[in-house]
Amino acid sequence: MPKLKLVHPRRPATGGRTESVKNLTTRGRTKRVKNLTGSVRPQMVKPLTGSARPPVMAKIDYKKSLPEVYGARRAPAEVRVPGGTFLAVDGVGEPGDAAFQEAMHQLFTLAYTTRFTMKKAGGVDFTVPALECVYLDNPCEKGRREWHWRVMVRVPPCVKAPTLREVRKAIAAKKGPATDAVKRITWAEGKALQLLHVGPYDQVGTAYQRLADETAARGLQVVGPAHEIYLNDPRRVAPERLKTIVRMAVKKGR
Repeated sequence: MPKLKLVHPRRPATGGRTESVKNLTTRGRTKRVKNLTGSVRPQMVKPLTGSARPPVMAKIDYKKSLPEVYGARRAPAEVRVPGGTFLAVDGVGEPGDAAFQEAMHQLFTLAYTTRFTMKKAGGVDFTVPALECVYLDNPCEKGRREWHWRVMVRVPPCVKAPTLREVRKAIAAKKGPATDAVKRITWAEGKALQLLHVGPYDQVGTAYQRLADETAARGLQVVGPAHEIYLNDPRRVAPERLKTIVRMAVKKGR
């Protein structure tokens, strides 16, 4: 791998302001959550040698290549989610608290910086897709401060550990934000039921109940964690128009 040089792009106009958005789950009060996607400045990395830009491959956009995974209708429907590579951060606590914000900050910093690094080097270009969150245990059985969650974004399989190591080193050398909590994982969700929830995040519990009823009606059994994908920006969209894919992995019941 060529030596890497870190260059800083211009600061986005949105800056690092804080926005008020509702929690991503069914119960509780509104949290103050950072505008992380707007405030993250990608730490762009490029090769030291050569001034000519290599040709860039076609951009990977999972919203287009996996429309059944990153799109849904309001009625419950079955989908088979293929395995993939993700950048992910695990944490414990209330969605929207300080730990959750820090996890998102590290996640998007590494994801966007890796994207621009690979594009500058003439490799694969990809769109950083919608934020996903899975709840690794049953939130109904624990208090909010004990919830185990995983925030993640899908990335191309060619985003390998050596590339991530080089990007992290370059970010650290320029005293950029820490990204040590971000890990590269592979995950195959498989067969699932999903629907599109339109409305405030604190009303998503109705979507889970509809999925539970549909699961029983189809003779299926829930086998995976609660899974949510956030399709639009709560800074720019009214709460009643927020779109969230709600999904649960299932298998044939006994």
